[in-house]
Amino acid sequence: MSNDNDNKRPQWLGNVLLLFLSTAIALVLAEFVFRAVKQLQWQEAATQWDHQLYVMFPDNPVEYGLRPDSQRENKIPRTGATWHYRINADGFRGEDFPVTKSADRILFMGDSYMFGWAEDEERTFPVLVQRRLAEPPYELPVEAFNLGVPGYNTEQEAHLLAQVIDRYAPDLVVLGYVMNDAEPQKNVPQRPEILYRYVTSWLWAYIRQQVNHHVFAGEQVLPTGLNEHEPFLQAVRQQGGKWAEVRRAFAAMASLCRERGVPFLVLVFPGHAQPFAVASYPYSEIHEAVTRLATEHGVPVIDGYEYMRGKNKEHYQVRGDGHPNGRAFAVYANVLAPRVYELLGGR
Repeated sequence: MSNDNDNKRPQWLGNVLLLFLSTAIALVLAEFVFRAVKQLQWQEAATQWDHQLYVMFPDNPVEYGLRPDSQRENKIPRTGATWHYRINADGFRGEDFPVTKSADRILFMGDSYMFGWAEDEERTFPVLVQRRLAEPPYELPVEAFNLGVPGYNTEQEAHLLAQVIDRYAPDLVVLGYVMNDAEPQKNVPQRPEILYRYVTSWLWAYIRQQVNHHVFAGEQVLPTGLNEHEPFLQAVRQQGGKWAEVRRAFAAMASLCRERGVPFLVLVFPGHAQPFAVASYPYSEIHEAVTRLATEHGVPVIDGYEYMRGKNKEHYQVRGDGHPNGRAFAVYANVLAPRVYELLGGR
């Protein structure tokens, strides 16, 4: 009797181990297949992508850029007002960049705020800074290169700067930080490595996402860990993940400028879709975090909210859109001009 039980025990344990091993292999295979399918889906989307403004770069960490030598008149849906943009041969807003440097050159890095979304070119921030510096008391001619790309975050801006800094040989780099710059881009199909960068199992994260969608009507009941758009304050408060990427990207930009002997200046744009009243403006923590980050790296920083606090946001945003308007950019240009002169003209 005892011998029969002893013989059955190894058989039972062997069956359990076999089940465990086969389940583990099946899960690994399922994960591998799921990742391969996601990669193929993204590659197909990248191949078929066609947009009047954006061009995808599947093998470039910036992910996408602006369509070179294009121009278009856009309409603001809510108001019917029109605005125009032109993209130069280098794939950035404005006229073609001069090859030969004739004055101090400034690279303006950023997203749709720096691009000047919903405003004509002559009312964009880089143009107004250039114009202000040409006037008394500065009378400093500069070449302003607008490298703003709508939808970019700090990580993409760092990659872009690394790719162009030697070609353009700037005398100053200005970064415009916007409240959503810790969030992933969503203007073109997102690489799966970016979406799933914070999870171990893509498949398990996808299953939890689908459960939230189909069972809980889109409510985030089950945490997925996916790199998706979230409330902007969440990245700063959690400190890891997205905010860690911002810190790494900012450090890379500061280090690159330092290595090239190029001054680096940061302007923190406030959220122009939000009220500027002290009691109701929601993003003060982000302004403080970016200011601390810049200070850690010895980078001068200007907090744009200091110059908008208490003002009526309606006067400083594009009507029907929410982006800063030319009037707001003129305020920031007046603030930036003496700092730029100090870094360039005062040398």
